[in-house]
Amino acid sequence: MSPQPSEQASPEKSEPASLVARVRRELTRAGFVVDPTTLAVDGGLQVRHDPERGVVVAWITAAELTVSDLSHHDHIRSIVHLALSAILSDAGYQVTSDPASGEVIVAHPPAAA
Repeated sequence: MSPQPSEQASPEKSEPASLVARVRRELTRAGFVVDPTTLAVDGGLQVRHDPERGVVVAWITAAELTVSDLSHHDHIRSIVHLALSAILSDAGYQVTSDPASGEVIVAHPPAAA
């Protein structure tokens, strides 16, 4: 008995979810806390799918709300941004970035080996 059409996964819906899961695994393997349940002062990553851009990775920290020297925080955010871009690029992902927001965007998965 074959699955009903409503039971089959749509490639359009499963592909972004699969890419999000792979990006999360890659960043977790690199030592990042991905999608923390509570916002940690030392930071964590939010990984989500944006239909217009692809998979968006953003570093979130409670320090942004409490740090009086925001230039120091911006410097740290730039370093994390660079690390995220390097890790995902080295893993074979096509990565673009938005230094102003600190977001890293993964448009495509790595090519099959």
